[in-house]
Amino acid sequence: MIPTDSEFSMLYIAYAIVLILIVFGLFFKSNKKEFWIHLIFYSLYAGLMIYVFSEKENFQGGGSLVVLFYGFIFPILHLVIYGIIKLIKYLRKKTV
Repeated sequence: MIPTDSEFSMLYIAYAIVLILIVFGLFFKSNKKEFWIHLIFYSLYAGLMIYVFSEKENFQGGGSLVVLFYGFIFPILHLVIYGIIKLIKYLRKKTV
């Protein structure tokens, strides 16, 4: 069951943006190992969300809001952690 509400469309767009950033990094950045690790983590949580979306019972009785919340947590957390890692690397490089 794939919901097509506007909120879920934003969720799909968030997952697409993260995937595009990872693929962009794999093709155009020099540190490809880092982006392979991001791709592995992306595949894990995207697979988990596909499993959650495949069960119809997860959307009954207000459960769609929980699915939507958990769906947004993964890509947002991924981008925040990536940003923190980049900030730490930048600060280390600047102080040395």
